[in-house]
Amino acid sequence: MFSKKDIARYYDLSEIHYKLFWNLDQSKSLHYGYWDATTQNFHEALINSNKKLAERAHISQLDSVLDAGCGVGGSTVWLAKTLGCQVYGVSLSEKQIQQAKLYATQEGVDSLTHFSVQDFTATHFPSDSFSVVWAIETICHANNKADFLREAMRILKPGGRLILFDFFKQPNLLGKDAAEIKAWANGWAIDDYATQEDFSSQLTDAGFIQLDFQNKTKEVMKSIKRLYRAYILGVLPSKVYNFFHKNTSEFGKRNVDTAKLQYITVKRNLWKYLMVYAEKPLP
Repeated sequence: MFSKKDIARYYDLSEIHYKLFWNLDQSKSLHYGYWDATTQNFHEALINSNKKLAERAHISQLDSVLDAGCGVGGSTVWLAKTLGCQVYGVSLSEKQIQQAKLYATQEGVDSLTHFSVQDFTATHFPSDSFSVVWAIETICHANNKADFLREAMRILKPGGRLILFDFFKQPNLLGKDAAEIKAWANGWAIDDYATQEDFSSQLTDAGFIQLDFQNKTKEVMKSIKRLYRAYILGVLPSKVYNFFHKNTSEFGKRNVDTAKLQYITVKRNLWKYLMVYAEKPLP
């Protein structure tokens, strides 16, 4: 299992990769992006992820949103600037939180955004604080996904909505299939991915209703391929660099291989990318 420090360190060390290959400086996003018929380029795909989740959760200016695993604040700032709602972003990385605060100030939404270093499975927020809990490719980092779902249920107001994009492995993987999914996850400081079936049961156990799972693997396939192309371009330079720099972190050494693993495993239908929606019941 990975500790909170491990996860924060992974993102701090990987920032340079996101800058080089993932448009981080412009888009402020660390996720796959969502491609549809209207998407013209990668930046639009990254922003489109925000639009699709906001539409599904019917987020408006009246909402208070928790961005669980906010990274450098891309979604938090987009929600505040586009919809005018109050948004609270939490991350395990102090470096990310400082960058997010700076970005919010630059975009003129510092009065609508609030950032803190917190664990989204055990936050400091009072119960019934938020109308929406939002997460893009972050809940996979929870060693026990049920811990996050119980905390989301606690901090959501009655009638509140949970909305997220994340990776879900197929059930009953064995042998090479299981090993490659595990290697990919571990390279991103993730202990393991949930299955849709397990996550659905955990949602129900936590008390959520109106569960809706939508398979969006097709909509992220261009980004999956983009990451794989980055592997092809970067694998040889990475091996050479690691050979001459023996103190390179294990995350740094493995990060290039994850770009290959995410591609070859999705091609074998070993995982899927889902939009998940659920609600906290009214009294």
